[in-house]
Amino acid sequence: MRVIITLLCFTLILSCTDGLRTEYDESSVARDIDTLGLVNELDSIFELDQKYRAEMQSVQNEFGWNSDEMNEFWTIQNRIDSSNLQRILEIIENVGGYPGQSLVGHSASKTTFYVLQHAPDSVQEEYFEMIIDAAKNNELKRGLAAMYQDRYLMHRGEPQIFGTQVRIEYDIDSLTGQKVERAYVWPIADTTNIDSLRLWNGLLNLEDYLNNFGISRWVSTSKNLSDLEKNKKSP
Repeated sequence: MRVIITLLCFTLILSCTDGLRTEYDESSVARDIDTLGLVNELDSIFELDQKYRAEMQSVQNEFGWNSDEMNEFWTIQNRIDSSNLQRILEIIENVGGYPGQSLVGHSASKTTFYVLQHAPDSVQEEYFEMIIDAAKNNELKRGLAAMYQDRYLMHRGEPQIFGTQVRIEYDIDSLTGQKVERAYVWPIADTTNIDSLRLWNGLLNLEDYLNNFGISRWVSTSKNLSDLEKNKKSP
């Protein structure tokens, strides 16, 4: 028995894709956007997005992942995520694309990314090209778009590109009956020049990044390779 949790790790691309418009020209001005009000709202949404997630690790350590306490946290967070997503989609519609750095500044530009990252898979897929285009147009940090792309690929059962997606598996030790935590990185398509790729996108080199999870880059993907093959064969 095991429970698999996908970690949201900190960390592009950048494939040539055509997506929603992310530039803010005269058409954005014509929309009469209250920029200051939008920045304040995005900051508030981000705070709500992170509020309970910041406490979950300590709750998990104390009570366990499947505890009533954790379930209560997730019930609250899921309700917040649903409300945040509804508003973010309205904002995207109102501004005509990704509310990025040129419109709301560096800090507030990440809010839409995080809300979409926590959205259902179908929503993440719908706005995938918008996220990639936002990074290409310097409206979003490349490292965040890298994480979004890796997560998108993982959900499709495909190898990731930048090595940002790490999973934790909780197995029950057959001898002790105790829950054992193990971390694995999702398979990476090509590790030959990955450190140069990560550096260009503002990410730590792969070895240092994986060391944060107690993973060696040289053996980290062995178990997940079989998982990937299973996903490819699944309908």
